[in-house]
Amino acid sequence: MQLILIVDDSTENVILLKNLLQDLARIAFAHDGVSALELAAHHRPDLILLDVMMPRLDGYQTCVRLKADPATCAMPVIFITGADADSDEQRGLNAGAIDYITKPFVPAIVRARVKNHLALVAANEALRSANDALRKFKAAVDCSSAAVVIANADARIEYVNAAYATDSGATPEALIGQTPYLLADGAKAGGGAPVRQAILDGASWRGEISHAGADGAPRWLDVSCAPVYDSCGQVSHIVAVHADVTERRAMEQELRRLAVTDALTGVANRRHLMATGEREIERHRRSPGPLALLMLDIDHFKRVNDTHGHPAGDAVICALASRCCALVRATDTLGRLGGEEFALILPMTGLDTACELAERIRAGIAAEPVPWDGYGIAVTVSIGVAQTDGAATDFAALVGRADAALYAAKQAGRNQTRAAPRPEPSAAIP
Repeated sequence: MQLILIVDDSTENVILLKNLLQDLARIAFAHDGVSALELAAHHRPDLILLDVMMPRLDGYQTCVRLKADPATCAMPVIFITGADADSDEQRGLNAGAIDYITKPFVPAIVRARVKNHLALVAANEALRSANDALRKFKAAVDCSSAAVVIANADARIEYVNAAYATDSGATPEALIGQTPYLLADGAKAGGGAPVRQAILDGASWRGEISHAGADGAPRWLDVSCAPVYDSCGQVSHIVAVHADVTERRAMEQELRRLAVTDALTGVANRRHLMATGEREIERHRRSPGPLALLMLDIDHFKRVNDTHGHPAGDAVICALASRCCALVRATDTLGRLGGEEFALILPMTGLDTACELAERIRAGIAAEPVPWDGYGIAVTVSIGVAQTDGAATDFAALVGRADAALYAAKQAGRNQTRAAPRPEPSAAIP
């Protein structure tokens, strides 16, 4: 509850004012100017009602001292006095009073004026608090690493923080009045609707967008937008905050790549290869068509490691992967099953075509030694080929048939291509 300090040398006047105003605020009182100064400094009243004619220090002098002290200068003062000449009122107002009421006063008018001034004091205090909060908020936003922009309903910038200006490659002053890229006509929210219109319709929005940075390079931004409403409930401004997530996205993309690729060769790892094979089998069930698989194994690979060392063995494995990749289509999937063994999934490929590709791979590997430490390591591969039938149940069965063909190639003397028996036609499983 607010506090009123009544300063009057008349006890009768103090009691009268106290009874009149005590339901509006707490009441303190003093009978002279010196006591009033002490009470004001200690209790910090919201409003001071001050008489003029008092012992020790009159009202004018008291008011001047109140206004001269930084601790009390903001306290509003109303003179209530019998000095009713125009010059007296002028002197009181010049001393810093906000109002001047002469005696005898009308209680209802005094009460109304005091009530209005207390409301004004409360409003000013609320405004000061809001300004303090705004200064703190602005300081926090200004030093934030996240970029912040505030635009009006016409999508014209009214404020940007330092991070936004840095990202934009311009000074904050140069950006005022411009349209943020996020609110431009081409910026789309979910469902393809313009972001600006979505916000003006009262919807908050968050998403990731690609935007050219100050250096022209594409950057990924995590953006949050929200509407700001005026006192009539209309959207008056749009606030947008974004953080650069380009590096995070690159790391996520790299993690996804590492999760599905073989670290040595860069081709699909075993898990990804098997998952891809199962998807191809499922697609084969829905839309029957040829699906072939090659199983490749480097001949006498242990001899390569024992003779030339494991780094040379790694070079041979990488060379095999590279040469296979140069011969396959974008729709094919080459994967390393482990060690020196690879598999190649060939969608929409019949057995004859798969065997022709296998022979090209085998012959190419045999014809060109792998460069290593100034010389070449002669390498050959054995390849097993299999084609699924119309009633294929799973990819593992196809792998088993191709692996059996690979074993047959090894048994035939290596550096061979062997095909599993052509599957018998059968009805596809519905």
